[in-house]
Amino acid sequence: MKPTLLVSFSGGRTSAYMTKYAVESLSRIYDVHVVFANTGEEHENTLDFVNNCDKHFGFNTVWVEADVIHGERTATKHKVVTYETASRNGEPFEEVIKKYGVPNLGYPHCTRELKLNPIHNYMKTVTKNYITAIGIRADETRRVSKSATKNKIIYPLVDMKVDKEFILDWWKTQPFDLNLEEREGNCKWCWKKSDKKHMQNIHNNPEWYDFPNKMEEQYSETGGHTDRTIKRYFFRQHRSTKDLFKLYDLTKGNLLPIDDTESGGCSESCELYTTE
Repeated sequence: MKPTLLVSFSGGRTSAYMTKYAVESLSRIYDVHVVFANTGEEHENTLDFVNNCDKHFGFNTVWVEADVIHGERTATKHKVVTYETASRNGEPFEEVIKKYGVPNLGYPHCTRELKLNPIHNYMKTVTKNYITAIGIRADETRRVSKSATKNKIIYPLVDMKVDKEFILDWWKTQPFDLNLEEREGNCKWCWKKSDKKHMQNIHNNPEWYDFPNKMEEQYSETGGHTDRTIKRYFFRQHRSTKDLFKLYDLTKGNLLPIDDTESGGCSESCELYTTE
């Protein structure tokens, strides 16, 4: 019997290329299972991209979302959805925030509860013993988990020395693409993004920030602190969504262009088990 390989498909270009490689080449060695975790705050183009990869490359992706168990000390489980039924208004994200509070640099539980736990809870329905493949490139080794061996993680593209230039060139030859700038990817307003990326996103798509603003208004006192007078906000330096818009008002006349080679702590997709 073949060992099981979980391919964590994040919805980015690099992850998609790694998934295609795994499905076409590693399936000789492994029983490959492709899983995508939807937070409800991905860009619609990300969802389209995952769906197109299934249509063109036959990934047979399983789409999962967080199933939060309220009122119990129980880890987040999963529910299976489809491209058509996937949440598009932040529903899974809000359920996580209701229980665990607003995530930020000090409380970075969103990847754990929205991606890690749902994906691994799903995999328990397949097998308890599996290896996980993550789509990180050779030029992103800073993001490789320090506990990769312990957690049975492999990085095929690192071993293959695939870099960003190769990935971009390869996608130019395909019949479809992600159709997102890097600053637009991952969750649209991800708190890991640099200030420059937030400013450009606010300039072009201020409505993306309606969700984090609403979450801060409703749940900033939920979870974490014993002192409820200390509120939790999403963004760096303990700033709220409203603070970002104030910063935009101060800087909009002098917006710097975004360099997509810069690391703002967030790339076009959110990978599991990364170390920045």
